[in-house]
Amino acid sequence: MIAQFSYPLDSASVVMPSGIRGPDLRPRSRMTPPPAADVSIDVRWNSYNNTSFIDAFVHTGTHVDTAFHVAKEGPRLGDFDLADFIFDHPLLLEIPKGNEEEILVNDLKPHEKRLKQADLLLVHTGFSRFRTTEPERYMMKQPGFSVEAAKYLVSLPNLRCAGADTMGIENIPRGRAATPPFPVHGAFLLSGRKFLILEDPNTASLVGKKMKRAFVIPLLFPEAEAMMVTAFAETD
Repeated sequence: MIAQFSYPLDSASVVMPSGIRGPDLRPRSRMTPPPAADVSIDVRWNSYNNTSFIDAFVHTGTHVDTAFHVAKEGPRLGDFDLADFIFDHPLLLEIPKGNEEEILVNDLKPHEKRLKQADLLLVHTGFSRFRTTEPERYMMKQPGFSVEAAKYLVSLPNLRCAGADTMGIENIPRGRAATPPFPVHGAFLLSGRKFLILEDPNTASLVGKKMKRAFVIPLLFPEAEAMMVTAFAETD
């Protein structure tokens, strides 16, 4: 069976911080007459085909971050091979967390035997239940990994990507206020290893399932520091 753990990019599914627009699918041509109220002069109406532009913040919805997100000389998306987005030993851990709580080393250590085999770690904190019902809480009160937990995870031999069911890998207001800013991002991405962070995944879709293989596939835009992904897993 296939289980998708990325969110769709339609307006009903996207959660974005204030001031950042959600993705916009703009028509370039349409095989219909213009609507009566349409004032756009950029659309070729009554065309022989339908074509569109998309305008989107690359950190929209379920997405991966690379080191270039937090370091001007860090690897970008084009520095990763396609195989880097395919995971043969994915692991889901259920570690409940509430407002602004951190995922700690002590939460992870009991699972160390499995973590040493894993190449993708997904943590289901349960906080994603607020994504639709309380989006502001989901964005601003989110739990996240501690710096120590991030350093522990990147020290594991096979791990190449980590994420949790939160807007980001760390609490956004706390990370922005730190010196230097976003230390958890730095601990994951600036360790000297080629590593990916997965943010805003729908881990609830994987609870109770055994993952056999996982795919986290971005638009392959080489210069980008991050990119939206389609993420899915083969499950029993």
